[in-house]
Amino acid sequence: MKKSIFAFTFFCSCMLALISCGSKEIKDIKGLVADIKAVNDSLVSAKILIGGDTAIFKMTDARFINGIFMAGDSVKISYIEGRKDTLRALIVSIIPKAPHYFDAEAAKNDTLITAPAVKDAPAENDSAAAKIN
Repeated sequence: MKKSIFAFTFFCSCMLALISCGSKEIKDIKGLVADIKAVNDSLVSAKILIGGDTAIFKMTDARFINGIFMAGDSVKISYIEGRKDTLRALIVSIIPKAPHYFDAEAAKNDTLITAPAVKDAPAENDSAAAKIN
């Protein structure tokens, strides 16, 4: 009798332990990168604008698809909730922007508009020529 009560108690405690340690749910979200925090050459966290809200994602364990993002890029993040209201990014995908095509044949007769030259900046070729001489 004592063995069956002990076995039942042990079985119930094991089941309770397995149920409480369930896997975390992976969630997806789309947003706009507002700010990036990097230390040396490692990306630590990113602030993402989602509608009118801002979320900070920890990026230390993230895998990136389509390259790394910059401020102003649209991204899709697969994440899990971490400890103390932190969000851990697992997969970060950059949502590509629509390309802008320039048709040279159609713009053949248009005037070319360039930025004015800066007077104080030395030309790149001047510094190379000075090193040779």
